[in-house]
This record gives sequence, structure tokens and C-alpha cells, in this order.
Amino acid sequence: MASCSATDVRMLLEQYCETLCKPKSAVLFRRGEKAFGAFLVLSGHVSLNVGDEGLFPQRCGNGALLGLPATLSKGVYCMTATVMEDAELGFLPSQVLESLMQTNPDVSRALLKLLSEKTLAIQQVHKALLHAQKERFRQVSSILNRVT
Repeated sequence: MASCSATDVRMLLEQYCETLCKPKSAVLFRRGEKAFGAFLVLSGHVSLNVGDEGLFPQRCGNGALLGLPATLSKGVYCMTATVMEDAELGFLPSQVLESLMQTNPDVSRALLKLLSEKTLAIQQVHKALLHAQKERFRQVSSILNRVT
């Protein structure tokens, strides 16, 4: 494989996935939970949320790879993934993903590119959260100033 497109990577990952069917409202992983693998959405939709309040939800559909940053870093998930409609998923345990990357440099490069894109998206969510917190603080301060 000279170069892996996103479609090539997805097809390759599908070969190594354990296929799971999850019903609506099933939680795949929670924010703060130790990463155990990544999920490839084969059909259906999954919502990624920063917290339990459902702030800044991101709807992910066919082809989305969820939990990749935490799985590769062997850290914790930074979002909660909840199935929005019955979904078929491919599950890649962290050991399988690591082995695949070691044996196929093209897959490693494609996943590194995807990871970079996800990192930028996560940074944008964090900026939006910070902005929302600042705005709430301004509103509370304004109310307190009127009361006193």
C-alpha cells in the first residue's frame, strides 16, 4: 500500500475490528475513563459530549473513528460517547491498534494525520468551554452588582 486514504484506512481497520451492535442510549465510554480501545462507526450515529450536561455535542456517523487520541496515548477519554440511534460499530482494542500501526507504516501515518485533526477539534471545544465559562462569570457578576 503506497499511501493510505481515509477510505483505505477504514477498510483496513474494519478487517481487524470486532463488530458490535449497540442500542440507542448505550454509552461506549465516559469522559475520565481509562482508554481501552477505539470504535469505528459502521452504521448509525454516536454523540460525543464533553460532560454529563451534553455541552457541545458532536454527532458522528458512518466512518467516524472514536476514542483514538486516548487509546493511542494510553490515557483517559476526554469525551463521553453515547449511541444516538441503534449502531453497528467496529471495536479496536488498544493492543490490536498498536500492533497494526507497528506492522503498517502507512496506517500509522494516516492515523497520525487523523489524530492531528482530532487534537485541533478538541482544542476548539476547550476554547468554546472556556468562553462559555467566562460568559457565565460575567452574567453572575452583573447580577451581583445590581443586587449590591
